[in-house]
Amino acid sequence: MGLEPFLFRRSGCLVGARSGELSSEVEGEVGRFSLRDLGRDEYAVFTLDLCHNGVDRHFSRFPDEELETINGMVPGRPLMERHDLKGSLPRGTFFRSCLHREGDRVSVRPDVYVMRTGENADFILNIEGGVYRETSIGFAFETPECSICHKDLRTCDHVPGRSYGDESCHYVMRNVLDVIEGSVVPSGSQGTRFVSEARALPLSEALVAGREAFHRPIGLASQGGSRVWARE
Repeated sequence: MGLEPFLFRRSGCLVGARSGELSSEVEGEVGRFSLRDLGRDEYAVFTLDLCHNGVDRHFSRFPDEELETINGMVPGRPLMERHDLKGSLPRGTFFRSCLHREGDRVSVRPDVYVMRTGENADFILNIEGGVYRETSIGFAFETPECSICHKDLRTCDHVPGRSYGDESCHYVMRNVLDVIEGSVVPSGSQGTRFVSEARALPLSEALVAGREAFHRPIGLASQGGSRVWARE
């Protein structure tokens, strides 16, 4: 049987707010998602660095081609607070995105609009005031590829963060399946963890759990009543 995809979070940061009059181009992009034409004073627009191609402190990395996939999936996705998909509604909507290149660093840099409602007033003020600065992306991907042996990390013996010869192990996130949301969070590092079966485990324990699940046998009954064993 195939392995289940990971649901994952990865940190980024807010990089700017659009001040002054918004261009007609922005109005047109926002209008793709609103049910009526919105006045320029009805919403605020912010720009986020949502994810990038560098190895982070959790020893994970997006290859450039996956960033291109994410970039195409972001528009239309919601901006949330603290990845709270059950207890609150979205604060904003991502309406366009681009790939930002600076040297070897490539990042997904979307724009989001937030309605200037009474409920959102403090939220917008805290972003504009620099109190809410960090962001995190929630997404699903299929394979954590080991940077040492290039196998699925759940099936090899390498541990992210450890050195093997001259190389430090990390995992490459392959085959992004979906972008679920982007969030404003108190600290991006708190959101970077698995949230499926091992949602409460640190990376090292989640990796052990994933490997145990992969190697755990399952029972299959034959027509003759004898039992054979197969790996999941």
